[in-house]
Amino acid sequence: MGMGWFGKKEGAPAAVTGSGKNLSIAALLSPELILRAEPGATKESFIESLIVHLCEARGLGDPSVFLNRVLEREQGISTTLDTGLAVPHARMDGIDSIAAALGLVPEGIVDPKQPDFTIRAMFVFFSPNKQEHFTLHLQLLRSVSSLFQADLLDAALKTPDGDSVLRLIREKESSA
Repeated sequence: MGMGWFGKKEGAPAAVTGSGKNLSIAALLSPELILRAEPGATKESFIESLIVHLCEARGLGDPSVFLNRVLEREQGISTTLDTGLAVPHARMDGIDSIAAALGLVPEGIVDPKQPDFTIRAMFVFFSPNKQEHFTLHLQLLRSVSSLFQADLLDAALKTPDGDSVLRLIREKESSA
């Protein structure tokens, strides 16, 4: 499981619920939930690292349940976008709010299902498997894919720590 995280430990971000009208990606993250892949990480190993860390940080329970759901979903269709952002995600029973982590991949990881795409960042998230949260789930997918374009990915990969990444995300969201 290759990863290193930015050293600062903080509490988990506030739960995000509601209509999703003003959904903030930054509100879902904390510096502790922004990780950096170590050299040699594979797509699957980095997904696993992010999920284990997210489950521990947010007290979500057994990471294998979350990992299996995401890997099952990834078997069908890859969640890697042409921008270099991968968005492994799943709707889960037993959670009441969205939980997310961001992983940065300075060396890049070639997506095994889409060899033309190099993963530069991963935004892993879980949302409640409840009908009333489905719109929020879709809004988050749209917001993440819109936010993490080449300019933000380039800048985030050059940052020294999670606080700096979070600051970039907040700036980008406020200018949108």
